[in-house]
Amino acid sequence: MFKCKMISEIPLSAALSAWNAGFQGYYADMRMDYRVYVGRMAREGIDPEHSVILLRGDAPAAFTLNAIRDIAGERRAWNGGTAVLPEYRGQGLGSRLMEENLALYAKAGVRTACLEAFVQNEKAIALYEKYGYRGAGSTLFYSLEKGLQSGSVPEGAARLELRETTAAAAAALPFYDYTAPWQALWPSLPDGRCLLAERDGSIIGYVQFRRQYSAAGELTGIQLYPGKLRDGVPDAREVTAQMLWTVFAHRAAEAGKPPGLRAVHISSGDLQVREWLEAAGFRLDSELLHMLRKTAE
Repeated sequence: MFKCKMISEIPLSAALSAWNAGFQGYYADMRMDYRVYVGRMAREGIDPEHSVILLRGDAPAAFTLNAIRDIAGERRAWNGGTAVLPEYRGQGLGSRLMEENLALYAKAGVRTACLEAFVQNEKAIALYEKYGYRGAGSTLFYSLEKGLQSGSVPEGAARLELRETTAAAAAALPFYDYTAPWQALWPSLPDGRCLLAERDGSIIGYVQFRRQYSAAGELTGIQLYPGKLRDGVPDAREVTAQMLWTVFAHRAAEAGKPPGLRAVHISSGDLQVREWLEAAGFRLDSELLHMLRKTAE
């Protein structure tokens, strides 16, 4: 018999241990220490009081980390990680978690639920589809451990001014893309930055990113998140290239090692960004299916 509790009702050490056990041998290295686990929960709005865990006695067997926010005028929920620990798989706990999650979402007044699944995880995708989730496009993750390739240097767009500000500043733009995955929206980027592209006094595009630093204050990484151009920009390719180059332009650390560069949750349909990343030498690491579940009014 498995009992259901909220993750807020168990020790943090047990929740972290369950996470690492549930995702061992996964498609990507999902292991975390306390600092990363707690930081992720705070940054992405994961709420232990809305996150479900199934226990066998006192032992964690399966869990879902959930986040709920009001975004663009509607209440949304995000499944930030569902896993069944290896010794409990094949016992229907994935379905039990989905039922508990959907009941929780309904009680909270959620209108749209979202999640991401690795495209090769067919069993998980089938489970989500069984409970009403549908694919809404794929999202790509890239990385680059060396310097940018020369083929990515932009020719320059006419009369373009670039201005850096906080990620939250993009939220006021009439063309801000609220259809992006949860982790790529400005509320999940409290320490994020935004590069605004302006022409003739009007903002024509934006891109979001984060810089990561070591304890010594050295730049160790730059992570790009999705952006968007306003409809009708005639030289969209050149503007995109200039923005991305500006985000990733950097100096190598004194030790000689440049910061690691990543691009996350890039829409598979954003061909201009993808072409620039690939020309710059970025490697495609993984592809996830972005899934949505709408609740009837």
